[in-house]
Amino acid sequence: MRETRPSPLRLLWHESRPVRPVAAGALAVLMVSVLATLAGPWLVQYFVNRATSGSAQSVLISVALCYLAAAVVAGAARIWASYLAVRAGWRIADSLRGRLLRHTAVERPVLEVESRPVGEILEQVEGNANIVGKAIAESGFRMLSNIALAIGTVVAMSVVVPAAGLAITVLVVAVCFLLTRLARRSVRRWEKAREQQASLFGFVGDSLSARDDLLLARESDWATERTRTGLESLLRTEGRAYISGRAFWPLTQLCFAVAFGLGFGFGLWQLEAGVISLGTLTMIYLYVDLLQRPLEEMSSQFGQLQQMLAVLRTASRRLGPAEPTKAAAAPGGRRELPEGPLEVAFENVSFGYGDTQVLGDVSFTVAPGRSLGIVGPTGAGKSTVVNLLCGLAEPGGGRVLIGGVEVGRLAPAQFAERVTVLSQRAHVFSATVRENITLFDASVPVERVWEVLERLNAADRIRALPEGLETRVGAGARELSDGEMQILAGARALTRPYSLLIVDEAASRFDPETEQAWAEMLDTVMRDRTVVMVEHRTGALRGVDRIMTMESGRIKEITDVGATGDDAGHPAALTRGGNR
Repeated sequence: MRETRPSPLRLLWHESRPVRPVAAGALAVLMVSVLATLAGPWLVQYFVNRATSGSAQSVLISVALCYLAAAVVAGAARIWASYLAVRAGWRIADSLRGRLLRHTAVERPVLEVESRPVGEILEQVEGNANIVGKAIAESGFRMLSNIALAIGTVVAMSVVVPAAGLAITVLVVAVCFLLTRLARRSVRRWEKAREQQASLFGFVGDSLSARDDLLLARESDWATERTRTGLESLLRTEGRAYISGRAFWPLTQLCFAVAFGLGFGFGLWQLEAGVISLGTLTMIYLYVDLLQRPLEEMSSQFGQLQQMLAVLRTASRRLGPAEPTKAAAAPGGRRELPEGPLEVAFENVSFGYGDTQVLGDVSFTVAPGRSLGIVGPTGAGKSTVVNLLCGLAEPGGGRVLIGGVEVGRLAPAQFAERVTVLSQRAHVFSATVRENITLFDASVPVERVWEVLERLNAADRIRALPEGLETRVGAGARELSDGEMQILAGARALTRPYSLLIVDEAASRFDPETEQAWAEMLDTVMRDRTVVMVEHRTGALRGVDRIMTMESGRIKEITDVGATGDDAGHPAALTRGGNR
């Protein structure tokens, strides 16, 4: 049975799993606060009745001390519950943040992610998680407390003055019905506002990245004006959403005013009839007055909760079950890779975006431990071959296999352990050299890192850094040269026993001297592995066994470069089919 998309409340319930004990504790403490607060008017009634009947001073003092104790308990419970609510709220936000980030960075196709501005993605992850955390910490638990307090007040009123309690109950139910209808409209408007805000953040991020180009082209004013108009549009959308939410305030004030009139009016009538005492009338007044605070707080808390619901609705759509890939859905499920270097095979593979075909009937095989270079002009389909090989896209037809296993059937963890990619887009994290080489894997021993650097003839260069492997690099720290970037990329590839190496136009931005150093490093990295290397120029393909030239999404020719006669007769040698 196909999994259904989680509702916003189901998503919230799922993300609360790590903190449910804390949340339960916060609710329990809040209920203590509610009970202590509801006990206050009853103690006042008892005090007034005893005072008017001439009870002893010691009795009155005892009742007054009980009232003081109840107030202290209620206040302390509210403070403790607020602390627990903050802990629960932000831990739920962290859980949602991690799930959204994993969904974006790992589970979604990279091509889809790269098609969206970074600022937009960050806002949809970080901004949405912050809204959820703040709403739960500041309003979520307090809203439940206020609802319980309002229900307790109405119940107490119903016990003392049944007619007034019934009338107030009907009033509160009617107001809640109206608020629910208004909330739906407000949530939709907050959803639209969040979408606009994410889009605006994406544009601002792109503008900052293109700052130098905009300044040289004298178009910085255009970016500023575009941002200003975006902010104005966002302000109008958020204003409408805010006004929709603030409609709760006049409704709650009207509810309180009518409830006060009903409660106190019935109370005076029954006091005059001699049915209730002065103390009971005082209690009625206090209970009705007590209803004002939760109603007023709920009117403001509902605004935050509407934003949270809008965020959760957006997140539930984003996190909804993705369609399984053809390979993953096929019988057999996940498959294991064989040991050693891995064979690569494309079997009559086609791929396209909509009606535009990018690859057509591409077939080739790279035997285990051999190497293939792929060249061709821009738009020939080279990068698409890499994306299909990395599982970043799914073929429209045919099969892509690594080690005899369709890429879609490989578990992501196993793929990461056996396949590595060297790219001109290799990222340098704001971290230490060691962390950049091991990609934050603490299980990789330092000795292994130094062994790899020795193989790359780079150990002395790293030792010469101010703090060696612990030197911080990246944004806000030491900038790396192209040569140092090569060292990091090569060390990453050698640190683990990868079986397949994919080199994606890694030398395209190097000068001749740097390109020579890169080629020498590749000679080391390519040993004992299957290698697929993509470059714009044939001259950058050094040390490969064969070169495959692509043109217009098809294989134009395959040239034997470095294979011996024995290689040529190898049963798993590189082959090509259906592209002449």
